[in-house]
Amino acid sequence: MNERLLKYLIYVGGAICLYAFIAVRVEPLYNAVLVEKKEPEHFEFTKYGELYYFSQISHFKEDLPKPIRKFRYSEKQSKLEDADIVTFGDSFFDFSRVKTVPERLADSLHKKVHAIYSFYPFNYFNHIGYKRSSKKVFIYETVERMIPIRFDQPQNSQEELVDWGSPGIARKVLDWVFPTNVEERLTTLLKGSYFTRPAYSAISTFKFDEFGYISSKTPLYSLRDKPWLFYYESVNDEVTGFYYHHSQEEIDKYCDNIATMGKELKEKYNFDFVFCPIPNKYTLYFDKVDKNAKYDEFLPRIFKGLEKRGVDYVDVYDEFIDMDSVLYFGTDSHWNDKGAQIAVDKIIEQILK
Repeated sequence: MNERLLKYLIYVGGAICLYAFIAVRVEPLYNAVLVEKKEPEHFEFTKYGELYYFSQISHFKEDLPKPIRKFRYSEKQSKLEDADIVTFGDSFFDFSRVKTVPERLADSLHKKVHAIYSFYPFNYFNHIGYKRSSKKVFIYETVERMIPIRFDQPQNSQEELVDWGSPGIARKVLDWVFPTNVEERLTTLLKGSYFTRPAYSAISTFKFDEFGYISSKTPLYSLRDKPWLFYYESVNDEVTGFYYHHSQEEIDKYCDNIATMGKELKEKYNFDFVFCPIPNKYTLYFDKVDKNAKYDEFLPRIFKGLEKRGVDYVDVYDEFIDMDSVLYFGTDSHWNDKGAQIAVDKIIEQILK
């Protein structure tokens, strides 16, 4: 009897492993067992904030607005060649739980807007073969923590040439057998399937309640007035984090590289460059966790450096820091509807200058 049971367990285990091996490579099979389905490039297609899913501790469940269709996939998205305004940046301008910034700009200014989700302009425009055309306003958005990463080195039109050639058949086969994100997708299966999600959440909540354990991806948190989670890259003492003290030499380097990028975008593509950094959530709400913390004024120092170099920029930090109401979701890295609208108002103000 024991041998038969062991044999059945081996068969079942083998079937589960085979299914997992195939499912992480075949989207319909992958989504078939997930409670919350995954959509390519739509990380917001979940019920709760993105930071909750690192641990899935029940105390940090925060219902967020349902995502809407991203502007860049909609009929409102203008062709790049026809656009009056080009927005270029990361997930803040692309965040679809609220009406996105590019869509608000198009509706408010009655202008043609083309939104691009990318980080390195010259790579992108070289890849698509874009040529200089009519003058456009180019708004470069980046979250605060990524400024030291994206502007540690100069970005210019000569050094950013990259071969984007399409992979051959052998490469495609290898990528299917050994996908680069296989561990991430397997982890999502473990945390998010119909069969394992309740148990995973219950165990994670028990570990948090009894031992204070939480994912290293969200090491700082608060449950005082509402659930708050903070992403690790924003709260460490590395160059991206709140507790790192940026030297003036570093500030000058970032500002020089931003100014150089803006100048070359103007010369090569006829873009009027506007820099729009978005504060880290922890920069605004660190007192939820650490009332004695001191901000090293990274963004104000960046703005001062850009002003000296004649770079147009949008300062939402001063507006955000003076607001009594909360502008970011507690268990997500991104802003809520009010935060997005304040940013749009400040961008329009800068454009109209």
